[in-house]
Amino acid sequence: MKAPVERLSAELSERYVQYLETFLVDLWSEPDFIEFRAGYVLRRDRELRSLTVKVDAASGQTDAERELLVIAVFDEIEQQIDIAIAYNKVDAN
Repeated sequence: MKAPVERLSAELSERYVQYLETFLVDLWSEPDFIEFRAGYVLRRDRELRSLTVKVDAASGQTDAERELLVIAVFDEIEQQIDIAIAYNKVDAN
């Protein structure tokens, strides 16, 4: 699961390079769940924002299922970044 997380982190960082000063995703695993902890800072306001997504460990039994879980989590992270960017732009106006 670590390889897709690193790949998608790099892709997201590159796609949002003009907006993000810092971006990090960390994985935590417990017997029953996997936790994705994301943190990012926008260049415009330098405010640390964080997001934690927990998924049931049993929902990712195969490599393909785990890949889909990671993609879904990164979609949520990207939505939160988009919201923060949009909110920040509205505040600037």
